[in-house]
Amino acid sequence: MSELRLDGGCLDGGCLDGGCACGAIRFECRSKILNAYKCHCRDCQRSSGSGYVGILWVYDEDVRLTRGEPTYFAVSPGPGRELRRGFCRECGSNVFAKNTVAPPLLFLIASALDDPTLFRPRLEIWTGSAPPWDLVDRTLPVFEGQPSRAEMLRVATF
Repeated sequence: MSELRLDGGCLDGGCLDGGCACGAIRFECRSKILNAYKCHCRDCQRSSGSGYVGILWVYDEDVRLTRGEPTYFAVSPGPGRELRRGFCRECGSNVFAKNTVAPPLLFLIASALDDPTLFRPRLEIWTGSAPPWDLVDRTLPVFEGQPSRAEMLRVATF
């Protein structure tokens, strides 16, 4: 398992590297994890085929594609907002997401990490949409819908 340093680097050269299931997309990420959460909204459920998506905020400039290019699909999570989901056109794996309200950030999809144990959620959002079989960790801050910007930033580590 890679060990993350506070400056976003890795002690063993690995870290937030990852890619899609078929290997057509590979990325290297040397960003500090700024936030991590589980999103249970219906769009995330549909895109993952599960009860939620694990999301890590990183700086977009710290991510480098080493193989392939994702295909992006835009959805509207709310008025005046656009979320662009990046996925592999070969195998369909979700890899990234970009949000118009947070342009310097890239959202890494936790399941795309080579070492998914680096995903440690700090909160759970849109739990009002969670199906009954999807367990919500009530030891974390829990939000029935979208938290305010201030609430999201409260657990972020910029």
